[in-house]
Amino acid sequence: MKKRHKSTIARAKHIKAVTALHYEAGNQAKCYRAVWRHWIEPEFGICYRTYLAYLGIDPDTEPDNRQDGQPTLFG
Repeated sequence: MKKRHKSTIARAKHIKAVTALHYEAGNQAKCYRAVWRHWIEPEFGICYRTYLAYLGIDPDTEPDNRQDGQPTLFG
């Protein structure tokens, strides 16, 4: 799994929250593309493919940026 920036993880969390509010399975007026068209694209300015990639990110299982065994600059 590749390391992602904190801002990418935060953006993915926000996109998932907006999608959870407006997505409805089985309703074509509230499908992923409709949610992207009406809510995500105007706010974030990302394409549909990037939107689907952000939906695939699980922020809770992302590794930390620095592990315990890694040396630090100041100490």
